[in-house]
This record gives sequence, structure tokens and C-alpha cells, in this order.
Amino acid sequence: MSHLPVLKKSAIALALTLAFSPYASAQQAAAGEQKIQRIEITGSSIKRTASEAAGSIQILSRGDIERTGEHTALGILMSSSAISTDISSTTASSGGFATGSSGVGMRGLGKVATLVLVNGRRIAPYGLSDGAQQNFTNLDAIAAEAIERIEILKDGASAIYGSDAIAGVINIILRKDFEGGKVSVNYEATDGFQDRRNRSASAIYGYGDIDKQGFNTYITFEGYKRDGYTTGELANSIPAWYRKTPSHSTWDAKSGYSPTGNYFRSATNIVAAPGCPADQIDPADKQCKFDVIPYTGLNTNNKRYAAVSNTHFKIGKDIDANFEITTAGATSEYLVAPLHTNLGVATTTSNIWYNAVGGKMVGPFFYPKLPVGHPNNPYSTPTEFRARLMDTGNGFNFNRTESDQTRAMLALNGSLGDFDWKSAVGYMTSSASKSTRAASAKGYTDAIVNGTYKFGQQNDPALLESMFPVRTTEGKSTISFFDATVTGEVAQLPAGPLSIALGTNLRRESYEMKSSDNVLNGDLIGIFGLQVKDRVSQYAVFGEATIPVIKRVELSAALRADKTSGTEAHLSPKLGLRVNATDSLLLRATAAGGFRAPNIVESGNGLGRSSVSNKVEGPRRCPTAAALNKLVQDSPSATTSDKQLANTYQSNDCSGALPGFVKSNPDLKPETSRSYTLGLVFEPIKSLTFALDYYNIERKNEIGTRTTVDILKGEASLPDGQLLRVDNSGTDNEFLALVKKYAPGNTTNFQGVGKLGLVYNPYVNSGKTRASGFDFDITSRFTLKDIGDVKVKLEGAYALNYQNFSVSDNAYSASTVGNYDGEARLNMKLRSSLKSGDFDNSVTVNYTGGYANNNEASPTYCVTQKVSAENMSACERVRSNTTVDYSVTYSGIKNVKLSFYINNLLHQDSPVAWRRTDYLLQPRTFAANASYSF
Repeated sequence: MSHLPVLKKSAIALALTLAFSPYASAQQAAAGEQKIQRIEITGSSIKRTASEAAGSIQILSRGDIERTGEHTALGILMSSSAISTDISSTTASSGGFATGSSGVGMRGLGKVATLVLVNGRRIAPYGLSDGAQQNFTNLDAIAAEAIERIEILKDGASAIYGSDAIAGVINIILRKDFEGGKVSVNYEATDGFQDRRNRSASAIYGYGDIDKQGFNTYITFEGYKRDGYTTGELANSIPAWYRKTPSHSTWDAKSGYSPTGNYFRSATNIVAAPGCPADQIDPADKQCKFDVIPYTGLNTNNKRYAAVSNTHFKIGKDIDANFEITTAGATSEYLVAPLHTNLGVATTTSNIWYNAVGGKMVGPFFYPKLPVGHPNNPYSTPTEFRARLMDTGNGFNFNRTESDQTRAMLALNGSLGDFDWKSAVGYMTSSASKSTRAASAKGYTDAIVNGTYKFGQQNDPALLESMFPVRTTEGKSTISFFDATVTGEVAQLPAGPLSIALGTNLRRESYEMKSSDNVLNGDLIGIFGLQVKDRVSQYAVFGEATIPVIKRVELSAALRADKTSGTEAHLSPKLGLRVNATDSLLLRATAAGGFRAPNIVESGNGLGRSSVSNKVEGPRRCPTAAALNKLVQDSPSATTSDKQLANTYQSNDCSGALPGFVKSNPDLKPETSRSYTLGLVFEPIKSLTFALDYYNIERKNEIGTRTTVDILKGEASLPDGQLLRVDNSGTDNEFLALVKKYAPGNTTNFQGVGKLGLVYNPYVNSGKTRASGFDFDITSRFTLKDIGDVKVKLEGAYALNYQNFSVSDNAYSASTVGNYDGEARLNMKLRSSLKSGDFDNSVTVNYTGGYANNNEASPTYCVTQKVSAENMSACERVRSNTTVDYSVTYSGIKNVKLSFYINNLLHQDSPVAWRRTDYLLQPRTFAANASYSF
């Protein structure tokens, strides 16, 4: 207590800021540690209490970051059990909207409900909206070497930050000062898979002493490169069980779309075209086959850079200033195979898409058969020709995403009498462009029907361009902002000072995203487009207070009003309570209201957007398709080609894509949420701390389209024209003929139910979500005599409940926790480190719980998929997954630090996941890092 006179200034004000602003300590720099100590003396002996206040905050220090061995912002964040991702530039599908980017979320509520900040302020969202709807922060644009620490607020905070902070807030705090220089190089390779590797290099240099010279400036630059790899290069890593799962029995089968080609007369009559090389003739069915997996891309070639420049300087004696510039750029290129006729869809199967300019459906469109008299058609009837167009390889067929992002910001902090103030002004922009090829309905049809395309040779580039023109999607977002906050003590209450914070935030945001004209006009087969362009202004005022009620009891309160142009103002409240029950026990609770304002894609001007739901299981056709496929797969005489064909037929109904079209809605209301947390922090002895927090979130008025499962469940009650089915009898008859080849007595059929074609699914405020669970961690630090310093931390999350609202049922659906949709209940990480002399060793145990393969759409998945009895137990449940990571750092050479990392040390295979549509690789990796400081 003897330090109180020295540390009294703004102590409670800092407690207030820490309670609601997990970035506050980043703005204290060298004084930060002193102020944190002050809070400990004022509030509690529990060391974590000051930084976590009424809500739970996880802090990843620079030391924690270096022990992970990760050199990307996404990788660092994924080292926390509180963080999840549904988009990563490492694994994102080439067909996604926001390729070349990485984003994170919390509580299973997605990345749009988790606010990501850099130095306490927003950065411009990625130029391409994920799913053509979700605006989010691209973590790949953040220089990992510049990160000082990351603070993860596991609580709703719209009352402080405004829109998007429903599930929590992630604040990435960059270095404020740096003197000298440092150069680092990193390399990561995969055990037994040399094509899977990445490397990076970074450099930072800073000059100036803020105390002596009044300024410090530094610049850091880093470059990163990851190699892509093909399915063929992955083949040796795929386990035997994968082949037994539905639709994967022929995952590596050679393709019937070969350079020479095959005539598809029917499902039971496929004939090799003349001239097929002898080594490409399948001995079982005599078809001409091509091994496509060496050409099939699975991962991207990714190159990116990021740079940060920060100048920290004094203005007079009282104003502390930072001028920050960040910039980043990336190129991601998917490995793609040469194109082929029909693009994988039989000529008897239709395509439907949308003409956004004309506002109408296009199709049904059927890929052309070779007409009678065509040089490649020896038959007297139009015939489907399945051939690989090898002249579209060698770089002609490509898939590339390029992006860049910048932010310039001036932040000022100072004191005025007994009050502290801070303010910032900034401008930021983010743009991205995705380019690939697609078949032109007219150009492709003309070239095939007229015979101008010559099979088996190099065709004129101009002809290929007319058949497969380039299509693009381009997006750009810009934000300019100003904010200001004042904090200070305004009254002395019996239990201590009453402190308040008042502030305002002004933001101007614009966003545009547009498909190329050939897409918007519906010229390209099966390709949907979008166009949106608008700008909005956002204004906010907010207030906070910390109120010492009685000794050891502190109440926090916050209220924020946000106004977006064209909408009504929205109020977001928050209350927090801290009770220092004893010197070693802290009780804490929060209650908050949150919101997410409609973004420009959802509510702005434009022609609307496409919406493709993947992995759709049609409840009226899938069980029939699965039963038919099983008859082929179980036949001992079935050829690989026929099994592959049957798998394809089943996948169209059990894991296919349902296209749709969505229109922006200017009448949308904000999503809202209410959340509360209840927790404790207990320190039974000085070196051991235990924390447990319960959270409960309910989100309402969710903006989006109705889920595919919900629409299909209520198909009978849908308005006419909302869900379109198309005549698929041609392909169905082919499937039935194939089945009869091996099961002549089969009577199972589709009973006239057409294939899913298109759904009109406008944006509405209709969704609701409930989520609840626990966060926990146990931390211990101690010294082993004559050995070294030991740190141990167990942190994890346990999901209790996660429910979505069903519009068709007008009720919440069953909880998805522990099933295929929600996956594991329990995620944990046990981290331990031993620093002994020049060596720093670290071991991390990662645990993810198991889950059932059933879900609402398929409550008896394994039975429906006709899984055999001997594989039933493996199918029904995905087992838990435990991996061990190890790292060691040596710093015994002057100015040099050497680190070595082994992830998945015990080489644990990924769990058998019967229902996954792809194989989840879980390899052992080796990484090395070397840095030199000067």
C-alpha cells in the first residue's frame, strides 16, 4: 500500500479502460507494466485481475507467440482454443468468393460476429466478401513480426466498439517502439511430403530513444511463400479407410475424360475413341483413361508481403503521438487441371444460372453433344464425347486472386488537468481481384457443334478465348475515421473514486464488389454474378463508468449509441461486476447487448448476388441415390469406372451444390444480441491461478438467407417459384441402367422427384442462434532450483449448447454441439515451458474432443449411406484427436537466436472422419527459425 501516493493518478480510470478496452495497455508503452502493478495493489492480489477485469481476457505475449513457431497472424491466433476459422488462404477452396484471405471467429458465431482490431482500431475489410456476403478482417494483411502481443476479449463488447463485437474482440497490438535491427528467416517442411512447405523472412530496424531524443521510428518488412501441391502429391498420405467412405471409393481413379476421349452412349455403353494409346486403355472396361490427379490442384501457391512503419514522437511535453502506416499484398494461385468437355457434367444433366442484368433465370442449359456428321462422331445419332482438352493446360486454365491493403493512422494521447484523452484519425483501403475461366454458353456450344474446335491438337488461342473467356470478381473497401475519448475521475465516493470515459467515433465507409460483364449478363455456363456499390456514414457516442460500490466491489457500466445513415440509432448497453471476495478469489460477471449493422452487400445498391450452397443433401433424393449406389459398390463384378460413375451420381444428390440468387434489402434491421458471463479467478497460492467463466449468447434478427436444410425441410409450404426442381430423368435413367447391370431385379427409383435446380433466397432478418459454454484456464509459474523457470498453462473451451432457429418449424432446432454440424464439445491446449540457461524448451498438447457424424439433416447418416456393418462404428463417431508439439530455442550465441519446432511430434494420424468430403491432412512438420539482432 505504500506505493499508492505514487500510483494513484488515474488508477481507477485505467481499471475502467482495462475492463472494457483490452488494448489500453498497448497505449501505455514503457509505463504499462507500472500501471498494471498499480491496479494489482488497488484492486486485488490476483495478478490477472487487472487485465481481465469483469470479463475474461486471454493475452498472447511476444514470448508466447515465438513459442508457437507460427509466422502468420492466423497461425498465431489458432494457437488459442477460443479461436476457430472457416476460411484460410492455406486451405480455402478455389471456388470460394474470398480466396487468398484468412479470417477467424469465436463461439461458433462466425467471423462477422467477432471484431478484429489492430492497435485498438478497425482495418478495412477484405476486398472480396466471403460467400459474397460476409465482410471480415483479412489476417494475412498483418505483419506477424510487428506483433507485440494479442489480447482476446471473450465477451461481447458492442457497448465499447460498436458493430460486430457480438462474440468477442481480438486486438492485435503492434510494436510501439523498436531500437536497433533484427533479421529473421524461417523454413517449414512436412515429414514425408516435400512438396508441402513454406518459408518466410522478415527484417525490422528502428532508431531513436523516445525519452532522450523525443522520438522513435521503425520499419518492418516480411515476405512469405507457400508452395501448392496437387492431389497426386498428397496421394501417398491418404489412408486406406478413406477409400471406404461414401463417394470416396474411387477418389484416385483415372478419369474417363482423357486426351483421346470416350463416347458416352449410355451408362452401360461407354466406348473408347480410336487412337487411344495402349497404356491408357483400362483392361477392365476398355475405356481410354487419364490420370488427372497429378494435374489437380489441392492447395495454393501463395506469395505475400506485409510492412509496418511506426513513428512514435512527442508533441511538446504532454502529447504522445504515433504515426502508423501498414501495407500488405498477396497473390494466390490455385493449381488447376486442363479443362474438359462438359466440365464434368453429363450432357443429359442441365445447368441453371442467373442473368443479373436481365433479372431472369438462364436455362436449363445442356452441354452439346457431337452432332451427326461431326468429324469426331462416328455414329448416326448425336453423341456425348468425353475428352480432355489438353491445349487448355500449361497456364491457359488458371485461378488467381490478388489483393492489397493499406492503413495510415495518426494517434494522439495526452493529459489535460486531471483528465486523460486520446484521439486518432485514419484512412484505409483494401482491394482484391479474382480471375479464372469459365465456359461461354455460346462460344463453347458453337465451337463444339460447328467442329471449329479440333480435338487432340493445339487450337488457336483466339478460339480457346471465345470458348473459355476470363471472368473476374473485383472488390474494394475504404474507411476514413476519427475518434476521441476522455477519461478521468469525477467524484470521490466512500469506497473510492468514480471515473468516467466519454467518447465519439465517426466513420465513413464505402464498398463495391462486381463480377465481370460476361457473368452479370449470364453469358457463362453455371456462373452467378453480383454487383453492389454504396457508401454509408456511421456515427457513435459512448460513455463508461467504474463505480466502487463498497470495498472490494466494483461496478462498471457502458452505453453506446450508433447511427448508420439510412437506419435508426441503436443503443448497446453493458454492465460489469467485480467482487474481490477474498485476497485470493475474484468473482466477476457481465451482461451486454450487442449488434451487427447490415453491411453494404446486404443492404446497399446493386443487382444482388449469387448464393451457392455446397454439400447439400437432398432429403427427397439422397436416400434413393445412396441405396442405388450401394448396389453397384457391393457388386464383386463392378468395374472401377462403374463404381466411379455411381459415386458421381450419388454425390449429385447427397453432397451436391444448390445455386440460388439473393437480392440486397435496404429495409434490413441490425442483428442484435444479448450475452452474459459469470466467472471466477482463484489464486490458492501465489504461483497458481485458476479461472472459470460461463458464457451465454443469444443472437436475433440474423441477416442472411434461410438455411438450405430449413428450406428443404419446409419445401411443401414454400411459395411457388422459390425452389425450382428440374427434370433429371435422363441422368436418372442412366443411373438406373447402371444399377440394373449389377442388380437386375432392382425396383428402387426416384419416383419422379426432380433434381434441385435453383432457389430464390432473399436477405431477411429471420435467423436466431443460441450459444453457451465454459472457458477455463489454469496457470502456474515456479522455479526448479538449479534447473530453471517453469511455466504451465492449461486453457480450453467447453461448448454446452449451440442452436439455430428453424423458420419452417418456428422453433429452435436441436443443439448441434457434439454432432457433424457443431463438432467437438471440448477443445484444450496444455502449454509448458522450461527456460534453463540459454535454452527455452516448450511442449504443447492439443486436444479436440470427438463427435457424432449425425446431424439434423441426416439423423441416421451411416444407416442412410448404407455403410457396412464392419465399418459402422468407425462411421458413427469421429474420435478425439490429441497431438503434441515441441520447440526449443537457443540464445547462447551473441545477438543470435536459433529455434527448432516439431509439430505433431508423435505423428498422430487425423481421426477417421467418415463424412468429410475431403481428407484432412495432419502431418508431422519441422520448422527452423534463425534471427540476428544488431
